[in-house]
Amino acid sequence: MRYGPDFTIALFVIGAIAFAQTVLGFTLPLLAYEISQSGTGLALIKGAGFVPNILFAIFIGVINDRTRKAVAFRRYCLGLLTVTALLALAAVTDRISVPGLILFMVVFNALAYATNNAQMTLLRLTVPQDQLSDATALSSTVFSVIATVGPAVAGLALLWLGHAGVMAACAVLMLATAALARRLNPPEDLPPVQPFWPALTEGWRVLRANRELLMMTVVIVLTNAAAGAFDTALILKLKTAAATSDAQIGIVLAFGGVGAIVGARYAAPLRRAMGYRAAFFWPIWALTALYLAVIADLPLWGYCLVSFLEGWLALFFAIGVWSYRQESTSAQHMGRVAGLTGAIFKIGMPPVIILSGWLTDGGGLSFALLLAAAIMVAAALFLTTFAGWGWPRPHRTVNAP
Repeated sequence: MRYGPDFTIALFVIGAIAFAQTVLGFTLPLLAYEISQSGTGLALIKGAGFVPNILFAIFIGVINDRTRKAVAFRRYCLGLLTVTALLALAAVTDRISVPGLILFMVVFNALAYATNNAQMTLLRLTVPQDQLSDATALSSTVFSVIATVGPAVAGLALLWLGHAGVMAACAVLMLATAALARRLNPPEDLPPVQPFWPALTEGWRVLRANRELLMMTVVIVLTNAAAGAFDTALILKLKTAAATSDAQIGIVLAFGGVGAIVGARYAAPLRRAMGYRAAFFWPIWALTALYLAVIADLPLWGYCLVSFLEGWLALFFAIGVWSYRQESTSAQHMGRVAGLTGAIFKIGMPPVIILSGWLTDGGGLSFALLLAAAIMVAAALFLTTFAGWGWPRPHRTVNAP
C-alpha cells in the first residue's frame, strides 16, 4: 500500500528520533556509570528520561493543538538537533558530567515526546481515513523493530565508535531529520482554541468516574516503577557481577524487544480468551518470579531468556490498560484521559529507579531486585483487595468488559 510523501517523511523522522532516543537511552546511563563509578549515577540518567512524561505529557498535547503541526514538527526537530550537537561537542571537548547528562535527557526526551505527539495528528492529516489502521500498524511495526535492534546496535556502536562517536552519529541523524522535516507541509485547519484549565479538569473528572480504569492506572504506576528498578538492577548486574561487555548488554536488552514483539502478537487473543482482569492480573506474579530469578548468577543465555520473557509479559500491561481505556472512554474525552493517564503511569519510575541504583551502590543488587518483586506483589494485592478484583479466573464470560 502506497502512502503520500508527507506520511513517509513524518514516519522516517519519528523513527529516526526514536532510534536516537533508544541509542542514547542505552549509552548515556553507561557513560554516567563510568564517570561516577556508581549505580546511583546510572540510575539518575535513566530516571531523568521519564521526567518529561510526568511533567509535560498533559500540556504538550494542548500546545500542539494550538499550533500548525508541520511548524511544530520542524521546531522540535531543530531543537533535537541543537541539544544533540551540544552533547556531541561536550563529549569531544571532554566536558561531559552527570548533571549535564541529566539536563540533556530531560530536554531531549521532552522534545522527542512533543514530536511524537505532533506525529499522531500528522497521521490523521496525511493518510486517508480508510488507510489509517494500516498506517498505524506500520508505525507500530517500525517502533517495535527499533526497540528490538536499538540496544544491540548501541552496544556495538559503543564498541566501535566510543561514546563521543555515538553522540556525533546521533547529531548527524538529527541533522537529517531537521532537513527532512522542512519538506512537511500538509493542509491543516486549526480548530477554535478552547480554554485550557476547564478542558483539563473535565478530563480528570472523567478519569475519576471510571473506577476500573483508575484502579488499573494505580497498578501501572507500581508495575512501571518495579520494571524501572528491575531494568536498572539487571544492567548493573550485567555490568558488574556478570562482567559482560556493553555489546553483550545490548544483546540481552534486545531480547526484551523481541519478547515484546511476540507478546504483541498473542496479547489480544489471550486477553479475549482470559478476560481483561485475568490477563492483566496474572502476569504480575509471573514477572515477580522473573525478578527473583535474576538474584541467582545466570549464564548469558539465561539473562537473554529472562529479558525475552520480561518483554513478553510486560506487554500485557500496556495492551490491557490501553485496550480498556479505548473501550471505556468516549472519543471526545480520549485525548485528555490518555494524557492524564500517560503522565500518571511514569510518576513512580524516577524515585524507584534512583533508589535501586542507590541500593546497588551499597552492595545490594539483590535488594534492588527484591524491591522490584515487592512492588509487584503490592500491585497484585492492591487489585485483589482495594480494587475488589479478588483472584480473577481466566474466563471470558466473567471478565468481559
